[in-house]
Amino acid sequence: MFLIEKQIDTKVVYKGYIINVTLDNISIENNGKTVISKREIVHHNGGVCALVKLKNGKIPFVKQFRYAFQDALLELPAGKIEKGEDPLKTIIREVEEEIGIVPKKVISMGKIFVSPGISDEVLHLYYIDDYDITCQSFDDDEFLDVIEYDYDEIVKMIEEGLVCDAKTVTLVLKCNKYFNNK
Repeated sequence: MFLIEKQIDTKVVYKGYIINVTLDNISIENNGKTVISKREIVHHNGGVCALVKLKNGKIPFVKQFRYAFQDALLELPAGKIEKGEDPLKTIIREVEEEIGIVPKKVISMGKIFVSPGISDEVLHLYYIDDYDITCQSFDDDEFLDVIEYDYDEIVKMIEEGLVCDAKTVTLVLKCNKYFNNK
């Protein structure tokens, strides 16, 4: 098994505001035989997410309505990368907009693939504990509440299924070393 799928051709089946979708014909080598198959791919510019440790040791979360789930979800500050934008620039913009801080130092915590079976979206994860305070500046269609939690409280909420956002769960767990010096 070669673990490679080769694109034969591609067709744009949807071109949207945030995503594009293509239908690709691909070939796969399987036990010496070539198999032709299809892949639907959601193309997205990617996004960013930050865990900010405030001076009081708490973490600011945003609670906002997510239309796709018809519910208000609790998440870390995050946002979409504009086409061609540096993810570092994106996270600086997003944390200022959503929670009113301007980072002085941003630490990369890696990246995650949101749904690699169907999407090329990559989320860049960051930790911030050095910042200046400014004011929030929401987008016109953005409404959210900022709620501060202790690290252990959020971990418990994750374990209880009260926080289900993948980027938030991943980043909270990746930042454990900044909260537990055991």
